[in-house]
Amino acid sequence: MLVLATLCFATFVLHLLAARSHDRTAASNWQAENVPAAFGGRLDIRTMDDLRVGSRKIMLCGVSFAKPRALEQFIRMEARRAFQSTQLDCVQVGGGTPCDNRAAASFGDALVAQCFTSDKLDIAREFSARGFLCDLPALSGGVYHAC
Repeated sequence: MLVLATLCFATFVLHLLAARSHDRTAASNWQAENVPAAFGGRLDIRTMDDLRVGSRKIMLCGVSFAKPRALEQFIRMEARRAFQSTQLDCVQVGGGTPCDNRAAASFGDALVAQCFTSDKLDIAREFSARGFLCDLPALSGGVYHAC
């Protein structure tokens, strides 16, 4: 009887240790999946609402196209003239952007990110200063140019 009780106790302890190990693995996988992405590539301006860096669809953190839709084609042509194919380095929200703790790290199929040129210029700041995109103060803390 004592052997049976010892065997049951040992099985119970092993079960608890295995469950604790599984919980740690699941927690580390969750943390790894939620680390903000850092990525780079050439900027592709398809529309002012569809920007790509490399193969990733992005939304620039803290700014948005808020002009009349009739102006979108003209503004897109000007933005392309100035920035199409510019090499950018980006960090997803949560990695030290003005939008941290204000905006989600993704929106639909797009990553929300802050991107910089090789000269360390914030592309959202450049787009808002030129009037291509407008500041969203609730998301950026008001760091960009308002329309």
